[in-house]
Amino acid sequence: MHDILLVQIYVDDTIFGSTNNSLCKEFSKDMQSEFEMSMMGELNFFLGLQIKQTKNRIFISQAKYCKELLNKFGMENSKQMATPISNASYLDKDEVNQLVDIKKNIEV
Repeated sequence: MHDILLVQIYVDDTIFGSTNNSLCKEFSKDMQSEFEMSMMGELNFFLGLQIKQTKNRIFISQAKYCKELLNKFGMENSKQMATPISNASYLDKDEVNQLVDIKKNIEV
């Protein structure tokens, strides 16, 4: 199995990780020699996503973003509801490609 270095660049943020810690250290050293940058440590938040890393897994959620949306629209004290669709329902591809009005029934 080969070691992999994964690099994600978004505007002025760079995220990188590897299956081999020495690759991360080498990449960081090379980048800091070329660019003015600082290491922020382990990734916790990025573009509205929360990232939780354990030894064997990485969990990604948008719980913080959802809470901010609820607060924005004054719904932070709203009662939770179950998903309004039957578990037995079957969703399939829209073969007709009928356009949907994304602004319909949205009150701001």
